[in-house]
Amino acid sequence: MPHEDRSRPEIAAPYHRLPHLRPEWARWFRPLLTAGAAGVAQVVFAYLVLIGVVTVLAIVPGVDPLAIGRSQGDPASPLSVFVALALGAFTLPAALLGVRVGGWRPVSTLWSVAGRVRGELLRWGAVRVLPILALAAVVGLLVGPDTGRIGPRGSAAAIIGVLVLTVLLAPLRAIGEELVFRGIGQQAIGTWLRSPVWAIVVPVPLSLIGRGYDADPGALGTAALISLCSGVLAWKSGGLELPILLQLGTFGFAALLAPFGGPLFPGAGASVLPWGLGVLVVTVLLVLAVGSRFALPLGRGLCRSEQEPAPERMRI
Repeated sequence: MPHEDRSRPEIAAPYHRLPHLRPEWARWFRPLLTAGAAGVAQVVFAYLVLIGVVTVLAIVPGVDPLAIGRSQGDPASPLSVFVALALGAFTLPAALLGVRVGGWRPVSTLWSVAGRVRGELLRWGAVRVLPILALAAVVGLLVGPDTGRIGPRGSAAAIIGVLVLTVLLAPLRAIGEELVFRGIGQQAIGTWLRSPVWAIVVPVPLSLIGRGYDADPGALGTAALISLCSGVLAWKSGGLELPILLQLGTFGFAALLAPFGGPLFPGAGASVLPWGLGVLVVTVLLVLAVGSRFALPLGRGLCRSEQEPAPERMRI
């Protein structure tokens, strides 16, 4: 086996340009293979989830297998919440498989410019993101309940089940969806285009497809704002930790309060103002704080250190 030269200088790559750390990772067709492999994996996982749920319902005495269809969209139904969150959670392994099999590069390049999940940044961001978004969720509950009242939408047992499932699965969904739209999405655009603007903006409409937001302009606009702000945070911080917190603090908190009369989506109905304001405040504060923490000018994102050695090539 030929000796691999790891002494050559490396580029100070921002997050969306990490595939350019090795020429073979940045070939024009790699993003297409990555997205294709991730998409196929997600379809397989979704099929397994749905077949598994229907099978379980069919063998449980006294349960109608068709209940899965009737319960969809009910925020107080554990079955509906489980299916929605499980489908989202499986985007996590699908994204990792897409990068490894289609992109043929280490999955570590998907997490951050440091090549890992930066736990210190995750903890630092959590104390700045989650309290503000929790406040936005509570205000959204008070001003915009879908039913015109605040109160339980189902039985106590059903609501407890929903809360447990949300706490367990919402973080996985947040991680998976950010891996897909900010990870694969930004790095795909960054493979072809240098400017971070395109990498931030192009994944936004893709993240809205098939989500049911079109029935509510406020929810659609808030979802687009969350996606746009997540892209800004990924570029500025050089990774996915802060976008994951933004995703979790918006859709996660909304899911926790929906069984009590809150809107199904952040920004739905009259809750668009508190949710939109909360997301903007969080994003501006984080951009400024990240700039101060890493001594970055306002128009520059965190880059991979030039002193880092060349990443290892992938082996079969």
